[in-house]
Amino acid sequence: MIQIQSLTFTYPNGTTIFESFSWTVERGEAWAVIGPSGCGKTTLLYLLAGLRQPTAGRVLIDGQPLTRPRPRTGLILQDYGLLPWATVWDNVALGLQIRAFYGPDGVHTPTDETLDDGQARVNYWLKRLGIDHVARQYPHQISGGQRQRVAIARTLVLRPDLLLMDEPFGALDALTREDLQNLTLDLRAEQRLTTVIVTHNIEEAVFMGEKILVLRQSPIGGSQPPTGRGQSPAGGGPPPNREAVVIENPQAGSEGYRQRDAFFARCNELRELMGEAADEMA
Repeated sequence: MIQIQSLTFTYPNGTTIFESFSWTVERGEAWAVIGPSGCGKTTLLYLLAGLRQPTAGRVLIDGQPLTRPRPRTGLILQDYGLLPWATVWDNVALGLQIRAFYGPDGVHTPTDETLDDGQARVNYWLKRLGIDHVARQYPHQISGGQRQRVAIARTLVLRPDLLLMDEPFGALDALTREDLQNLTLDLRAEQRLTTVIVTHNIEEAVFMGEKILVLRQSPIGGSQPPTGRGQSPAGGGPPPNREAVVIENPQAGSEGYRQRDAFFARCNELRELMGEAADEMA
């Protein structure tokens, strides 16, 4: 499904966050990506989405080099990305309306896309996600959990085969977060989705990711790269991510996993690994 081959990514200020980095995601796998602030988690997600391009190396999806966003990739952002002036129904229908404008050109819309069932698809996902009763309300009139469900519905109505999520539950309370985590896993199984979720939360990574990618590098300057041109971190800064550090976590998402000893053991393993990374950078 996804092949990252010898990828290097350097910010305009000269900070290299990935160098000769390779990573493979098979179709249908559920991955979590975790690491310290500024380590490149969101950058990696944007590279997979085709919103950023490598400095060197390449990203392939289903064997095809990724040079721009592909219509079968869904991206869900932390801040939901909803249009505040549009109703819940219209927000969910937005992607279908854009596809209707371009037609099945293979660039903006899959060549096999049919849009004559668009209204039924919107109504289905509103009901499936339990937000049909707020369909005519606006984002500011509904809860954070409902807004995130709208964002999920807007993505799934487009029938993606790859779902990318950037800390989608970070701003929600604990019970709402767990509810949406469970829902996401159910939908992944139903739709046979390949999923990659970026998170800074160890427990979330262990529950959501059958495989966990740990990124270790954290460039000087925090989560945002410095804006000066031609500047390099003092002393060269910490090394970029060169190796895909992967933790196998096959019990992820299984019923009762959060209460099992294996869950706590995996969380401790991940915590120790991230602690070692922090020590290396100190």
